Formats: sequence, C-alpha cells, structure tokens
Amino acid sequence: MNDNMLKAGLSEKTKPAAAREKSGRVDVYDWLRLIATIFVVIGHSAYLGIREAHGGIAYELPAQLHPVYNSQILSWLRWLSVWVYGFHMPLFFILSGAVLALKPVAPFDKFFKSKVKRLLVPYFVWGWLYMFPVKRLGGFYDNRTVFEGMCGFLNGEDAGHLWFLPTLFWCMLVFCILYKCFQRAGIKSGYLLLLCCGVIQLAGPSFLPFDVLDLKAGLSYIFYFALGYQFELERRAHKRWSTRATVLAFIAVFGLEYVNDKVDPAILNKFFTIIAGSVFTFLLADLCARVFTKASRVRAWNLTIRNLFYVYIFHDPLEYLVLRGTWHYHLLSSAVGCVMYVLMRTAVVFIIGVLLGELVETGKRHMSRLWSAQPGTGMS
Repeated sequence: MNDNMLKAGLSEKTKPAAAREKSGRVDVYDWLRLIATIFVVIGHSAYLGIREAHGGIAYELPAQLHPVYNSQILSWLRWLSVWVYGFHMPLFFILSGAVLALKPVAPFDKFFKSKVKRLLVPYFVWGWLYMFPVKRLGGFYDNRTVFEGMCGFLNGEDAGHLWFLPTLFWCMLVFCILYKCFQRAGIKSGYLLLLCCGVIQLAGPSFLPFDVLDLKAGLSYIFYFALGYQFELERRAHKRWSTRATVLAFIAVFGLEYVNDKVDPAILNKFFTIIAGSVFTFLLADLCARVFTKASRVRAWNLTIRNLFYVYIFHDPLEYLVLRGTWHYHLLSSAVGCVMYVLMRTAVVFIIGVLLGELVETGKRHMSRLWSAQPGTGMS
C-alpha cells in the first residue's frame, strides 16, 4: 500500500490520464490499489478464531447454523478469502515498488524522513489510539493483555494487521540504500539490483542476528518490492498491450489459477502463486482502467481512492466488533443474519474505513488551518 499515492488531492484525480501519468500518477495503479485493498478486506473476512492467550473467546460456528451460511455464494466468498491470502501482501510490496519508480528516488535523508512520517508515525499512532482500544472492545484482549500487547507493540510484537507499515519501512529503506550504492558505483542494471534483493530476501532474515520492529520481515519482502520497481521501468519502456492482448492474458492467467485450484493445487508453488495472483490482479486493474475511463470525474471514486490507506488502517479491528456482535445477537441462526454478517465483514467495514479516513483528513486540514492562523507560527 504505497504511501506516495495514499493522500493525493481531488485536483490531481481530475486530470486527463495522459497528463496525470506525466505528473507521476497512473490510473491502472489506482485501480490496482483499490482491488488489492478489497482483497485485503476479503482476506480478513473469514477468520473466526481469537487466540485465548489474549483473553478473547475462540468463536466457533454455532450448532443452530442457518443453511444460508453454507450457500454457494457465501461459500464462494470464503473460498475467495483463502485464495487472496496466497498473494495479496506480496502484491502490495510489488505495487509499492512500482509506485516508487514513478518518480526519481529522493536523497536518502529526505527519503528516510518521509518514510518515518508516512509509515512509522501512523503505525504507532493508530496502533495505540485505535487498534488496541477497538480490539479490546471486540474481545481480542482483556484488561491485562491489552497493556501487555501495547508494550510489545514497541518492538513489533502484537503488531496485528499494522505489521505491514514497519515492514514496508525497512523494505524501502534497505532498497534505497542499495539503489544509492548502485548509483554511486555507476551500475545502471535494474536486474542486477533485483538479483541482489533476491539474495537478501533468501538469506538476510536467517543470517541477521537481531530483529528490530519487523526488520527481518522487511528483508523477507524486498525482492517483491524490487520486482515492482523494475516492472514499472519496463512498463514505461514498452508499448501498452492492446485490449485484446490484455483480455487474452487475463483469461490465460485465470485458467492457470483455476487449474491450480481445482485440478492439482501443487501445480504452482508458493512463489508462482504469488506471481500468478499479482499478474491476474494487475490485468484486472488494467481492464478496469480501460473500461471506466471517466472514473476520476466521479466524486465517490475520488473519496474512496484517497482514503484507501485508512481502509487498511481501520478495517481489521472492526472485524472483531462484528464477530462479537454476531455471536451476541445470534446472527448466524437466521438467513438475514448470515447475509448481514458477511456484508458487515466486507462492504460495511470497507465503507466505514473510507468515511473514517475522510473524517481524519478533514480534521487534520482544520487543525492545520487553525495552527497556521496562530500568532508566532510565521503565517497569517
């Protein structure tokens, strides 16, 4: 979930596609971020267990489960949550690397400060002020373990779904160091940089004698980040596929995924599952960008795209509130309750994430204006 694209303004979104790409914005990546974020929400919509070590209840399906819960549509959604889990997080690292390649990499000191502000600060702020309180309300923690979790959060333990932020921070930092070293040495081969990142991903986490705030996790995804960076360089250097070629490629990858799942799940190993799922999602995003060319003129689209980061931040703790409410009100014992349960764990938490994000950004803008109007701030 790349931070360079998280908070773009409405004016940027209304530019023609060609002008926006020149300014460092690519429509297909907005679609890719949207689809990938939907996949994350879906991926977090099927779990039931809450680890009792944290004081919570391990929810199990009730004995009086309504048949609608096992209907074809709801079963398909649960299958989808398992499928996206096979590749959705590496996909975000690939996307983050691709977006970084849209503009020149900033000097290291500026780059470092930017990533601290955009990744580490939200990690601690939203972890302590939002994730832990909401998960406590949802029953994941009790009064004792919530404070233990908040303390462990300092070094990356009990990071919950926010693990992605410090992991991406380290991944980007190490990549930037390598990139700058290559620049200084006059090495221009992106594929050599990709190879180095692959070696680091394979060997780094095992040989590193210490771990600080998910540093090892950051190294374990750096190849995918570098792959996204190189992908964007190649995308710009080559002519865009025709719609026909894109559709045929989409069908081919879909067929490969279907055969892998239905015929022999061992056809693709973990790495190729990640690559196939990522390619599938990119092709789907590309097709959406071709069909919905005027999406950036729609207010709801702009509202959603600029708040996707907050959907990621806010959605997962809300899942625990949904679980607690579901069991308290016995929703799964009725057909309507089963449908409500699925919708709340997918569409509703997504929409709430968007609205909460807009509320946060509106509050920040108001606070910024109030601060700038104060005497002594250097502004009037």
